[in-house]
Amino acid sequence: MHPVLLLPGTLCTGAIFEHQIKALEPLASRVEVVQFRRERSIEEMAATVAQRIPTGTSAAIAGFSMGGMVALALARQAPEKIARLALLNSNHHGDRVERRALRLNQLAAATESDLPGLIERDYLPRYLHRQRPGHRTLILDMARELGMDCFRAQTAALADRPDASVSLRALDCPTLILGATDDPLCPPPVQLEMHRLAAHSDLVMLGDCGHFSTLERPEAVSDAMRSWYLEKNLGSE
Repeated sequence: MHPVLLLPGTLCTGAIFEHQIKALEPLASRVEVVQFRRERSIEEMAATVAQRIPTGTSAAIAGFSMGGMVALALARQAPEKIARLALLNSNHHGDRVERRALRLNQLAAATESDLPGLIERDYLPRYLHRQRPGHRTLILDMARELGMDCFRAQTAALADRPDASVSLRALDCPTLILGATDDPLCPPPVQLEMHRLAAHSDLVMLGDCGHFSTLERPEAVSDAMRSWYLEKNLGSE
């Protein structure tokens, strides 16, 4: 069976995939998180992922949020390395002009000591549908662990990312598009558009869930990913 490579989102570690790792480990030859720290472009992150896949082999790639953007960049760079693809709460568009300006303003204002404050003030309200203390704490702890240098690099990467519509149209592997009805960052219309662009895709939309679906609906995400890995038909929930 193919190995599984999990690609985390902005200022995220493998902690966001805890439930999914446990669900996939009995099925896959290995399950590995590719951590991004200093890469300053989505393409550089994709090259980091490609290095984990030996020449002549392929892997099941699952990317959450920014990680999904990295997965689509890998599909541009080395499609032969992708056996199947899962895009979790992700987005194929380039950064909007107003969003890019906001990112750069936040970056200019942020300091190491205030990074958790910035995440709590500007990000958490849009990350979580239900502001459960345990989920908030985990997101803040990941931000502290990765730190300001990582935030600078990933902010720059997100601000300069290209549109990935062509990559979606070119996909020739089983693909899972998973989104959430209450995700303001990667909303349902974006998920539907990605599904329409990717010819071999299944769409799963989770209710009562925000951007961090792996935390808010872990069982449902794991169920969808097991079916994706085993190439079973998927449906909306």
